[in-house]
This record gives sequence, structure tokens and C-alpha cells, in this order.
Amino acid sequence: MNKLKGWLALVLLLLSWCALYWITGSRTPWNQFHVNNDGSGVSVYLGDIPTQNYDRMGFTKAVVRYAADEEGWIVGTERGELFLFDNEGRQKWKRSLGIGKLIALCLTSDGKLAIVGEQSAEGRLYAIDVHTGDIRWQYKSADFVGSDASQRSYPSVVHIAVDKENNVYANAYRFLMRKDGSRGYNAKMLAVNEEGKLLWQFPKNEVIDSWINWCDVNDNNGRAVFSTSAYDYREDMKYKDTMYFLDKRTGELLNSTHVPPIPPFDNTVMRGSPNYSADGKYLAAGASDGRGILFDEAGKILWTRSISKPQQVDGAYVNASGRDGFVTPYGVLFTTINTFNRENWQLPTPVEHPSNNSIFVFNTDGTFRYQYMADGTMEEIAFAGRLAACAVGRNVRTHNYKAHGALVLDLKTGKKYSYFPTEGPCQAIGISPDGQWLAGVEAPALTPDGKIIGAYRLHIWKNNAGGAK
Repeated sequence: MNKLKGWLALVLLLLSWCALYWITGSRTPWNQFHVNNDGSGVSVYLGDIPTQNYDRMGFTKAVVRYAADEEGWIVGTERGELFLFDNEGRQKWKRSLGIGKLIALCLTSDGKLAIVGEQSAEGRLYAIDVHTGDIRWQYKSADFVGSDASQRSYPSVVHIAVDKENNVYANAYRFLMRKDGSRGYNAKMLAVNEEGKLLWQFPKNEVIDSWINWCDVNDNNGRAVFSTSAYDYREDMKYKDTMYFLDKRTGELLNSTHVPPIPPFDNTVMRGSPNYSADGKYLAAGASDGRGILFDEAGKILWTRSISKPQQVDGAYVNASGRDGFVTPYGVLFTTINTFNRENWQLPTPVEHPSNNSIFVFNTDGTFRYQYMADGTMEEIAFAGRLAACAVGRNVRTHNYKAHGALVLDLKTGKKYSYFPTEGPCQAIGISPDGQWLAGVEAPALTPDGKIIGAYRLHIWKNNAGGAK
């Protein structure tokens, strides 16, 4: 009898374990997974992160890209975690890459590798197998630009581009404080092939003494380009030009372009551009001073348009910084962000700039087509045919919390195609090549009245984009 009771207890224990696994054993825990009531999609909680003040300049980040072969989404977070989710929000794998923030993401042309950039004490550049989540290779950008924990001067891989041969081009930089209290920069551009071999670094024997944020590469003209982004401009800087053009095979400097600043600015700064057209004939860039510029492949200015001219109001300059520049089959796109006080971005502004939070579209000959103004900053843009998916984040002037979400524009007509709201600011966006699926990452925020809105969540939406092409 005692033996029978023992076996019965063991069976009950095994059954309880099975029941527990059935309830909680899903790779996407049930309490983190939510189907939207309107049937438009799902949301997945990405974990706890510090909630940032709604009005601060730097804000919560995430990265998301569509993995076509997996019919799902690669997602990188501020927690140093990389995921693959399918279109139903089910987690297929998870990789913890460390304690740094994942801030840059690009898939190779064949879709086999996810190239990930990190901000941390080492600032790693990773190549991750999209199917398995395994690390193929990695580099420490600290080995190229240094690191100083005493100043919290950590390196970041801030932007990544790839070519058709699956070669990787990455910008790494860190800031440093000089003895006189001024800010300096150490930066490099790196090129690595898909097997992880370092092809070249630019410059070879020194660092770039400027902030570099953006880069692009084009197979048709054989060039790689990066732009400088240093607001703290000094006459003794060596790398003072606006854009530098390299031979993408060797890293040899071909030429550079200096774009003269306009008042009241001391330097021409590019943060989210330039980007080449697919054929490599054109290069589009948005400057922080409010200019949209189209160049030829070697950096010669073809035309310039003022999309956000600084306005002097009550003795202070109010501007909406230009950021992105793209050349698409449906026009040349430039974007602007929130309205800021030129003297101090933390100070209030009496009005919103009439060009803030907008997309401007021109023909390649410079003729204006349309402006589309969103209710918040378009934090990121992703393209699928004639559709542009925009992550709409904060409006730090109006505090319109209903502005947040994923906005899809029809680039041919300049009209809204679809819209999916989020509670917190939408900070990252991705779209499938056929335009049928969208993914966005929402961030929590602390409003000025002390209320927390939103959460750190991945949203996946069905877009029903019959007219994407």
C-alpha cells in the first residue's frame, strides 16, 4: 500500500509539472502577450526598462527589422536582448547579448545575418544568425575608438549599412570631455565581410575627431559615405567637412564635401542622412539647420531647398531640425522633427514651427510635391514600394499623447494609408517588403504631470496593403 501511495504521489507530481509547463512553458509567456481588441494585431511586452521623462532630448530606443525567410521580426532592445518573433507575436528565439543597449540593426542582403550595433563599455558589433540566433562573429568598437568608464564615455555602433555582397559598413564613435571642459569625439568607419574579416577601417592610423552618425553604401557607384554631426565645432578639428566619400572596397578616401553653414548655425550637421538612390546617381541629406539637399554620387550639390527656415520669435531662434533624406521612386524625401529653441533646446518655445514633424517630398529636379505633417516626431521611416511606415513619437511642445503610433503614407498621393495608435511614443518601425505587415516598438514615458503612459512593447499589425506596389 505504501509503495502504491508513493507511485501515486510521483504520478501526481509529474502531472502537476506537465500542467505547469503547459501553462507557462510557452516561449512567449501568456501574461506578456496580448491580442488587440480591434483585431489589428498583437503586442508583446519586452521587459522592464527605466521610464524616461517625456520632454528629455535623448529617449528610449529599440530596433526592429523584418526577416523575410523567417516570416517574422528581429527586435533589439535597451536591455541588450535580441529576439525573433513571428507575425503572430510568438517568440522563436531570444539572445541576451550583454548589458548594453542595442541601437542599430541591419539585415544582410540575403537575409541570413542580423548585424547589430551596441552602446556599452565595449560597444560591440555583432553578426547574428537570423534562423538560430547564434553569434557568428563580433567586434569591440572600443578597440578602435577607446572607452573611458570614469567619464561614462562609452563607444556606440550608431549606424550600419550593407551592400549586395553582404559586406558590413558601420559607424562607431564615443564622446570625450577635454580638460578645458569642451566636448571631443573619437570615431571610425569599419568594413567587415560576412565571414567576419575586417576589410578596412577609416581612418587607418588615427580617429575621426568629429561625431559621425550616419553612413550609406552603394554597389552601382562603388562608394561608401559618412556624414559628420558635431555641434561642438572647433577650428582645430581635422575632419571638418560635412561628408566623406570612400572606395567601398579599399576604404581609400576619394573626396569630401563641405556644405557651408547658414546663420545662425556654426556648422552643417547631418544626423539621419545621407542616403543613396538605388541606382547610385543621387544622394539625399537633411541638415539640422532645416535644409534638404540633393547631391550627385560624388557629393556635388544639385539643389538645396529650405524646408524649415529658423524663425526669430521674441529674440530667440525657433527651428525644427531637418534629419532624414531619402531618394525613392516616388520622390526625394526630407523630414523634420520637433520645434526647439536654438539657444537652449530645454527652453520652451512660444509657438510650434510650421514645418515641424513633417515629411517633404520633391521631384529629382527639385520641384515641390507635398508636405505631410504628423502630430509628433517621425522617429524612423521604413519603406515598402509606394508605402512609407513612420514611427510617430513625442511632440514635446503640444504634449499630444494621442499622436503616438504607426503611420503609413502613400508616397504617390501624399495621403495617409493607415494608422495604428500606441499609448506611449512609437520609437521604432519596420515593414514587410509587400507592405502587408508592420511592427513598431512603443516606449513608456513620464509626463510632466507625473503620469506614466505606455510600456516597452512590440506591436505587430496586419496592414492589408493591397496597393503597396
